[in-house]
Amino acid sequence: MPTTRFHPSRRGATPSVAEQMRSRARKVEAKGEKVIYLQVGQPSTGAPAGAIDAIHRASDTSILGYTSAAGIPELRARISKNYQDQYGVTVDPERIVITFGASGAMILALIGCFDAGARIALPQPFYYGYRHAMGTLGVECVPFDTSMESHFQPTVDDIEQIEGEIDGLIFASPGNPTGSMMPREQMQELSDYCQRKEIRLISDEIYHGIVFDDEVPQQTATAFSDEIIVVNSFSKYYSMAGWRLGWMVLPEYLVEPISNLAHNLYLCPPAPSQYGALHAMDCREELDGHVDRYKKNRDILLAKMPEMGFDRYSAPHGAFYLYCHVKHLHEDSLQFAIEMLEGCGVLAAPGSDFSVRHGHHYIRFSYAGSTADVEEAVARMTKWRNR
Repeated sequence: MPTTRFHPSRRGATPSVAEQMRSRARKVEAKGEKVIYLQVGQPSTGAPAGAIDAIHRASDTSILGYTSAAGIPELRARISKNYQDQYGVTVDPERIVITFGASGAMILALIGCFDAGARIALPQPFYYGYRHAMGTLGVECVPFDTSMESHFQPTVDDIEQIEGEIDGLIFASPGNPTGSMMPREQMQELSDYCQRKEIRLISDEIYHGIVFDDEVPQQTATAFSDEIIVVNSFSKYYSMAGWRLGWMVLPEYLVEPISNLAHNLYLCPPAPSQYGALHAMDCREELDGHVDRYKKNRDILLAKMPEMGFDRYSAPHGAFYLYCHVKHLHEDSLQFAIEMLEGCGVLAAPGSDFSVRHGHHYIRFSYAGSTADVEEAVARMTKWRNR
């Protein structure tokens, strides 16, 4: 037993609801029952073939050792070209820093741009990891409400309801857990407001590329201001979740201090992942095929879920999530998710991970997996709901 002087740090010790639910699912599986996971936002496909081939070729001519803390120049240049090709936006490759995943990019942004005690606003619902990272790193997370009418995307009116001044704001489009997207005009208004108020704006764009229609066109925040920090990743659209590679677009004056910080924290992003990602960006035909599958999965859920009572949600125009209001079905979404897991072997994510105030009334379904799994999950849930 440890002495009273030796104990875990209190930083970052917040229990994860996702981990607790995963543990429950393993117990169900231990009984010999198959669990269908609609909980985790991870593509069921692997990295594109071009990325795998690139690593094999690179390993023949290189030891794949340390790179620059900001990443290899070829990848930074290729990402820059992607901004021009996909959005018509010019981004200097020198403003791009390759990172240890999008999570690593967000940690760099929080440490590198905010002093301890800074207040950073986070629209509810949100990706839970950001909230917990803030507490770990000594900055204050300031959750604030958004509305289903605005597709859970923050508006200037929402921000003006926050008590006290804020130093930063993080938003995501497409969003997690909602899959909703922010219209261009709203993003422009948000950017202009934050510029006037000197609020550091961080745009989470890790689900870019996974967009299903033109109702809300995909838009990068780099189009509105060089002061906005953009975070992106190879985990979602590029189907390279375990490769732990992301990037940031930064104002010029932040590139050197953020690169130095990255070097001090983890030396450099993984070299093999960088060489693979360089060629993954040329595999759009294969990757867009995954997006077609996500759309098919989404359409299955949108057609069938209302019949089971899951009829209150913001239409997901991107990502691979459906965030459903379930208060009319159960007062506690965590208990509801447990009952569904044990009743029909389908695991979804209770909303308590995504919203401090209203999360217990919501459940998130991920349709990143195979179509066969989504169809089986729907059949199981239908039988369970109609029992």
